[in-house]
Amino acid sequence: MNEVHDFRADITDRPDGIRLVRLFGDLDLATAPALRSCLTECLDGGTPFVVDLAAVTFLGSAGLQVFVDIRQTAAARSLAWGLAAEHRTVLRPFEVTGLSGSLPLYPSATAAADHLASTEPAR
Repeated sequence: MNEVHDFRADITDRPDGIRLVRLFGDLDLATAPALRSCLTECLDGGTPFVVDLAAVTFLGSAGLQVFVDIRQTAAARSLAWGLAAEHRTVLRPFEVTGLSGSLPLYPSATAAADHLASTEPAR
């Protein structure tokens, strides 16, 4: 578990091989380095992962930039991943910036993990 200011990340591996990253608190300038570190660990792990934003209370531009950077790195590594965003606090920043069309957004962590599990080759 990683913890900084109003940010926490819990990482678990599901039986289907998908890593689940549950984020809690604010994703802003103060917490962006911890967010980046956490998601870089997931990228370096080489397994598909889902970032669950259900418990995120604020999503600022610094948090959005981390997701854009992760998208680019994941694409370069051909690594599947997804963002689970189900409430307005998180969805609105993606919508107003136009990122909702370019990031792998899903309505829930379960939907994201199910989609990734169904598209990943067997391990």
